[in-house]
Amino acid sequence: MSKTLMEDLKEFLNDANLSTYEINAYIALLTSSKTNPPTAKEISSESTVPSGRIYEILDDLNKKGLIEIIESRPKKYRVISLNKALDNLISFQSKESKQKISYLYDRAKILEYELYNSDVLIQKEPSKIFWSTVYGTQSILSLYVKYINQAKEEIIFNEFINKNTLKILPYAKSIYTALKEAHNRGIKIKDLWSFEYDNRPLTREQKEENAKIFEKLKKIQKELYGLSSELPGCKMKYIFQRSPTYFDIFDKKRIMFKLQNPIKPYQIFACMNVVDPNLANDLREKFLSMWTFDAIED
Repeated sequence: MSKTLMEDLKEFLNDANLSTYEINAYIALLTSSKTNPPTAKEISSESTVPSGRIYEILDDLNKKGLIEIIESRPKKYRVISLNKALDNLISFQSKESKQKISYLYDRAKILEYELYNSDVLIQKEPSKIFWSTVYGTQSILSLYVKYINQAKEEIIFNEFINKNTLKILPYAKSIYTALKEAHNRGIKIKDLWSFEYDNRPLTREQKEENAKIFEKLKKIQKELYGLSSELPGCKMKYIFQRSPTYFDIFDKKRIMFKLQNPIKPYQIFACMNVVDPNLANDLREKFLSMWTFDAIED
């Protein structure tokens, strides 16, 4: 390996947050004999990694997918092919980053909760960032418009259709106008509508009626707001069964849980806003499963 390439590799490993000891041990292994893999003691001597740290360092390199351990007495070590090792390292760091971010979000939610329930005299946002519950149509609409406008990548909507849906769509201008503007910014949109049937098989007539209602819904969306499945990155589908939980997801991290008004079921009574990437990912997988296998696009 040329000197320039070796320096580039060391720089890459440093950028990938490997310690100096890890880099030195890995380079020593990389340049060692392929037919006679070295022991930990030999790697320590070659890399100048202290003998008291070498086993820990080699275990870390193994966990990160850079080397493999040969079970012998004493144990020996060898590198994995370089391109595979670099791919393993990137995957490891990506997983570690997600776990760290998830941990920070969890801690932030706890701290925010404690802050709002304390008498500490420091500045607090009037609307909670990591968790909140809002009530009333106008408050919910304002919160949705805020996060639609802040979206940077993807918006997933999970909506319901009942006998009043077509009537109230023209009054949801703030939401769907913001969605169209988000689409214009390049945000991907998936909008899944569910009819409120239970799990019993529907008759052919019921399915045909549902298809007609959905066609009317799509016509209203297109005429009033310019939203259509014909737009790239914007898709609308429907399912026949009631969704057990209505939720929307913003940028794979923010979830909006929606509770229907039991008196006026065409309205949302309350909305819980939660920032949790792990939960958002699980719910997104559930949504995509329905979207792929159950949903219908006329």
